[in-house]
Amino acid sequence: MSTNRAKDVAKSLLGVGAVRLNVAEPFTFVSGIKSPIYCDNRKMIGYPEERKAVIDGYVEVLKDKEFDIVAGTATAGIPWAAFIAERLNVPMAYIRGEKKDHGAGRQIEGADFEGKKVIVIEDLISTGGSSIKAVEAARAAGAKEVEVVAIFSYEFEKAITNFAAAGIPWTNLSDFTTLIGVATEQNYLTEEEKEIALKWNKSPNTWGRE
Repeated sequence: MSTNRAKDVAKSLLGVGAVRLNVAEPFTFVSGIKSPIYCDNRKMIGYPEERKAVIDGYVEVLKDKEFDIVAGTATAGIPWAAFIAERLNVPMAYIRGEKKDHGAGRQIEGADFEGKKVIVIEDLISTGGSSIKAVEAARAAGAKEVEVVAIFSYEFEKAITNFAAAGIPWTNLSDFTTLIGVATEQNYLTEEEKEIALKWNKSPNTWGRE
């Protein structure tokens, strides 16, 4: 991961308020984890300059990879997959969390995955659960190779373990360590808040419940 790219993306996230900190009233992730820090990358699509920094980051990562299709996870990964597909002139698809219970019952819309190399575009990785489900759907649809590229990772040990167990390669444009460093440098976080965030990152499942 390029240090400059990781910092640029972190600065963009902070600049538009996509990252928030609240120690008194922690956020709750879909996984149930309590957190003093929350990253909402969906805000980024509303800011052209910061959005471009993220797209540039994706393009930089993807230039060294062989792939046929970019596939966004529903719903947050879809706009990023569209931006990337347009920039690189490649086929696009998107992957629902579950199959539709009506119509054709498809879980994947867009390009055909059979025999293809697919990059799953994700906005955020916490434990990796939703990304892994998307990869499993792509594999079930006949994809030959599947890899995940995300904007941001909280760097949880559980995500590293889960991806390894599923045999899924993954990359992120920026991460928790870089974000906390940049946030402290730019006075988005005090030293005390920084220490709270770092403590949370080391033990996310028990933080706030101790």
